Amino acid sequence: MTRTACVSERSAGAGDPCAVRAGDCDFALELRDVYFSYDRSRPFIEGVSLGLERGAVTSIVGPNGCGKSTLLKVACGIVRPRGGEALLDGRSVHSYAARERARRVALLAQGPRPPAMTVESLVACGRFPHSSSQGRLSRADREAVEHAMELADVARLRSCDVRRLSGGQRQRAFVAMTLAQDADIVVLDEPTTYLDIGACHDVMRLVRRLNEDCGKTVVLVIHDLDLALRYSDRVAVMDAGSVAASGSVGEVYASRAIDDAFGIDLRRCGVGEGEAYVALPRA
Repeated sequence: MTRTACVSERSAGAGDPCAVRAGDCDFALELRDVYFSYDRSRPFIEGVSLGLERGAVTSIVGPNGCGKSTLLKVACGIVRPRGGEALLDGRSVHSYAARERARRVALLAQGPRPPAMTVESLVACGRFPHSSSQGRLSRADREAVEHAMELADVARLRSCDVRRLSGGQRQRAFVAMTLAQDADIVVLDEPTTYLDIGACHDVMRLVRRLNEDCGKTVVLVIHDLDLALRYSDRVAVMDAGSVAASGSVGEVYASRAIDDAFGIDLRRCGVGEGEAYVALPRA
């Protein structure tokens, strides 16, 4: 993978989820020869080296059970690898205190359980890395919560019990919580789960807005290949615990690594001024 220059530092008002504090490393997150296993019988992730470029939208795709979600947890410091290292801004991810790490990278895990609280209270939980030790929200915190709810289109649901929302509304509320965390790096594990196709495109357009307008580095695991390839700058393909290919969308598409990983024939089609990707079964 070719290293690229860092995004330039951008300034924004306090409490703005678009505020960015750029580091000095080419990779926002990097895995170096990482091994991980849930038991000692065999590695679940084996010898993975992958740089996730600062200032880009990177999708990680691959069949079920290939290690995508686990890779995100290793990269974000949720679990420790048995071998190799995970770096955040060029430093071991485990060298950061929990609050410091949470100010740099926000992770929305797959399928979080809905808590017994309102949408606004849930989104406010994203301010934990920035709030005082007493847990009180400052004016800047409240502004960040409001802006995150507007970005994720859940402001009108602020007083609703999260447990009573539809699957799609609930997912948007959790996305808003992640945005309120105001981290330079946003990591999303299946952010389009439970969403209808129109809402899926809305979420991916939000991902592009966070990247292009707010300068966020975004990494996501996603099953929908069309969404992944259409909205991303870079793609990494996982298969059986290893990275089969990584690079720009065009490079990975041309390599046919996605075809081989899923056992399909992937076709690129022109649609208006854009492109769409169709997965066909292999004969």
